[in-house]
Amino acid sequence: MKRRDFACCCGLISILILFGGAAGARAEEPYHAWSVGARGGPSFFTQDPVTDANITGALGPTFGGVIVYDLHPFVSFGFEAEWEQHKIDRAALTLGDASTVSLLIRFEAHLKRTRPVSPYFLFAGGYNLNSFSEEGAYLAACGEDCRIHIDNGFAIKAGFGADMFLLFEHAAINVEIAWKYNRADVDFLSGGSVVGSDDFNASSLSVALGFRYHFPVNPF
Repeated sequence: MKRRDFACCCGLISILILFGGAAGARAEEPYHAWSVGARGGPSFFTQDPVTDANITGALGPTFGGVIVYDLHPFVSFGFEAEWEQHKIDRAALTLGDASTVSLLIRFEAHLKRTRPVSPYFLFAGGYNLNSFSEEGAYLAACGEDCRIHIDNGFAIKAGFGADMFLLFEHAAINVEIAWKYNRADVDFLSGGSVVGSDDFNASSLSVALGFRYHFPVNPF
């Protein structure tokens, strides 16, 4: 991980924690409540992954889970883990699958918590763990010792969503639309040596559907 990415990540997490603590201290009727959830759906790159116009990224799946702690009715903090994968093609040849596991500190800003629909905005920061699995056709064309290596990097995620309490009091259908920043260096290797390098831009937009369970509120 580059030093500037590490510094940005630490700074972002510190700002989120301080902001959340200050907001919680100002709440007139504070309470603590937990929620957990899981969701999945399609995601797509919002740009070409590299400068080579012949290399494109296909629509792919994303799955994730969250655990969130409400500081008060309008501010929540938590942790999110998310996985996504996209096939990378060069013209008619599939190079392989680019996968990302994102570990994120998550902040949610809720509007007035209405029923049956409770909307929110989200912002998260953390780290992207990138990997690449080469396709057999690519290895046959390039050579069995050809590899594609993508560095890890800093992650930012922003979007909005809503919990829809349609069937149960505490269990909600969750829908979320979010954009995630994921940019890193990519190296093309042959025989263990780097034969080419580029910027790999895997920033993506996702539309996810799932559920979230809100544990009963405990005022203090």
